[in-house]
Amino acid sequence: MGKEGRITAHQIAAMLGVSQPTVSRALRGDKKVNEVTRARIVALANELNYSVDHNALRLRTQQTYSIALVILCRRGENKANINPFYLSLLGCIAASASERGYNLIVSFQDSPANFFANYTGSRQADGLIVIGSGQNIEGWQFFGEYARHNTPMICWGASKEDLISIKSDNVQGARLAIEHLLSSGSKKIAYIGPTNSEQPPFQDRLTTYMAVMAQKGMPPICPPLPENAVREDQGYAAVKGLIRDKVDFDGLFCANDFIALGAMRALDEQHIAVGTDVRVIGFDGIATGAYAQPPLTTIEQDYVQAGEMLVEALIALLKGDAPNIAPVPVKLLKRGTA
Repeated sequence: MGKEGRITAHQIAAMLGVSQPTVSRALRGDKKVNEVTRARIVALANELNYSVDHNALRLRTQQTYSIALVILCRRGENKANINPFYLSLLGCIAASASERGYNLIVSFQDSPANFFANYTGSRQADGLIVIGSGQNIEGWQFFGEYARHNTPMICWGASKEDLISIKSDNVQGARLAIEHLLSSGSKKIAYIGPTNSEQPPFQDRLTTYMAVMAQKGMPPICPPLPENAVREDQGYAAVKGLIRDKVDFDGLFCANDFIALGAMRALDEQHIAVGTDVRVIGFDGIATGAYAQPPLTTIEQDYVQAGEMLVEALIALLKGDAPNIAPVPVKLLKRGTA
C-alpha cells in the first residue's frame, strides 16, 4: 500500500465500517463528520498513504472546492492601509475554508475598473464571500446587482436587501459600550461615527446609542464627520469640532476603533486626559488598539466565529440549505481608555 493512490476511499470505508461518502467528507475536512470518526479515517488514510484525487473529485461532483473572497476597499486606497479588521476576518475565513476542504481565492477590489464577481460562471470558485468598506457604495451596488443572477454569495454587514448578510451583534455591543461609560461615571456621552451610513452595523450602533440616551433622559451628541476621509481622520475632525464649539462631553462611544484612535489624537493635542477627563470606547477589537496610549477599551467582535459562520453559510447555500445568519457574539475588552 506504499504507493499513493493504490487504496480507494471505498476500501477505507469497508475497513472502518463506515460509508464511502463519510470517508470523502472526512478527508475534505467536513465538520459534520463526528470528530472521533474523522480522526480514525484520517489516521488510516495517512497510514495507507492515501490522498484525495482532487481532479477526479472536481470532475465527479462538478465543484471546484474553492471559495472566492472579495475585499472591497475605498477607491484608490493602498491595500496595505485597509482596516486590519478585514485582514483579521480574512485570516479566519481562510482557516475556516481550509478546515472544510476548500481553497480560498482572494481579490482586493476598489472601483468599476476592477470589479469582478463571475467566479462561478468562469469555474474559478463555487461561491463568493464579500467583505469590506461600507464607504465603497459603487462596490456594494455592483455585488447587489450581481446577486440577482443566483450566484451563491454571502456578505459581511452589507446594506443591500438582495444580499444575504452576516453581521455582529451591534445592538448588544453598543449597549455594552454605553452602559460601561455610564457605570464608569460619564454623564455626557457623544457618538462619534457616521450618522447617514447605509451600512447596517453603523445604523445599529447609532440607533442603539440614540435609544439609550433617550431612556436615560440624556441629550444625544452626534458631531458631523467629514465625508470621503479615512476613519481615523473622521474621528479626529469630529472631536476637534466638539472642542472648537465648546461642547461639554466626558465620554465617547466611537463607531469603530480607527475612529476612536483619531478621537484620542484630537484629545491628546488639547491635553485632555483620555480615560479620566474623557472616557473612550471603540468597536471592532483590532490589535492596534491594544498598543495605543492608553490602550483602547473596545467592543471585540468574535473574528473566529465570524469566519466560520460566513464559510458555513456559503456552504449551506451551495447545498441548497438555509444559511445560519444569527448575529456574531461581541464582548467588552476593558483597557485604559474607559
